[in-house]
Amino acid sequence: MPLESSYDFNSYVDPQIGGVTATFNNISAGNSTNIKIIIDQAYFNIQGDTIAVEGYQPRAMAKASDIPYVSINDQLTVHAITTNNGSTLTPETDFVIVNVQPDNVGMVNLILALQ
Repeated sequence: MPLESSYDFNSYVDPQIGGVTATFNNISAGNSTNIKIIIDQAYFNIQGDTIAVEGYQPRAMAKASDIPYVSINDQLTVHAITTNNGSTLTPETDFVIVNVQPDNVGMVNLILALQ
């Protein structure tokens, strides 16, 4: 029996709790689907011989059942993130999926690149 249910996954990506809405574009199938995701930009630091390279790697977590045929080079458009009064915190952003990492319990980690 899984530790978490699909009901739990729904609450993870709920926009009222911290999730955001996005449009998933399946390139090979030629269709688009509105989904809910958790978007993140993980900080990374690669130490070189004389200087470190610093940056951010955008990634998204989605329910595996929402994107069963996700693959590399599919596209994800994250809708604008706004405050309760309508001010835009982050504008709509287009990404291409560069890596797909299922957790085998119901969620998928998507590694993204700006398009």
